[in-house]
Amino acid sequence: MRILVTGAAGFLGSHLSDRLLAEGHSVLGVDNLSTGSLENIAHLRNEPRFSFEELDICQPFDPGKVDSVFNMASPASPPEYLKLAIETLRVGSIGTENTLEIAQKYGADYLHTSTSECYGDPLEHPQTESYWGNVNPVGPRSVYDEAKRYAEALTMAYHRHRGVNTQ
Repeated sequence: MRILVTGAAGFLGSHLSDRLLAEGHSVLGVDNLSTGSLENIAHLRNEPRFSFEELDICQPFDPGKVDSVFNMASPASPPEYLKLAIETLRVGSIGTENTLEIAQKYGADYLHTSTSECYGDPLEHPQTESYWGNVNPVGPRSVYDEAKRYAEALTMAYHRHRGVNTQ
């Protein structure tokens, strides 16, 4: 299978790429390198089933036919997403929509990575499946939380209304 991994030069994206390659897949990794690092994927430089493109998924792009999309793109640590507040919101919204469009166009499976931060500062521990959270939508950390919340809602809308096989 040919798999698109966004955020491929990040910590999780690079390890996911390693795993997918170990399973015999071909991987197209994309990353704008705002928080990712080429060092994380340097060991894949000579891997023939891995290719990398430095690009911003907030800009429309077409990677060609892919069988799966793993959306891992987002600044993830507080210092990064606080410094890149608007970029974090854009990748969760526009970037997610662009990758969902790719999945729809090619009939690809789609996996969006999210976070427990979607639930804010929880009032119950541990959280049950029926717990919906305690969110501050305008606090300093909200750029990450709300970007991920929106991306989850958009992913489900593509599943329900456009038939994209989402996870």
